[in-house]
Amino acid sequence: MKIAAVGDPAFISVFELLGAEGFEASNDDLLSVLRKIVEEDYALVVLPEKYVEATRILREQLAREGRVTPLFAFLPTEPASRGARVEELRKLISLAIGAELKL
Repeated sequence: MKIAAVGDPAFISVFELLGAEGFEASNDDLLSVLRKIVEEDYALVVLPEKYVEATRILREQLAREGRVTPLFAFLPTEPASRGARVEELRKLISLAIGAELKL
């Protein structure tokens, strides 16, 4: 199972120590880096939570194609970005059950 870590050098260096392959990316080239990763055989992509919104369209496209890999894992790194993924999941669950989920 191949694991990719995407983000700034400080973020990816931690995961490289654990055996993941690091891909340096900024807001400008994030999607092009992720498209290359998706074409390869990665099972898991670890990103900072600040990229939840920037990757939404790509993740939705992969889901529509029936792709189950790679799995995207978002980790909180900055106080301002915390909770973005939780909010996204809350909205999806609310949509799926037909009622607003309050956490």
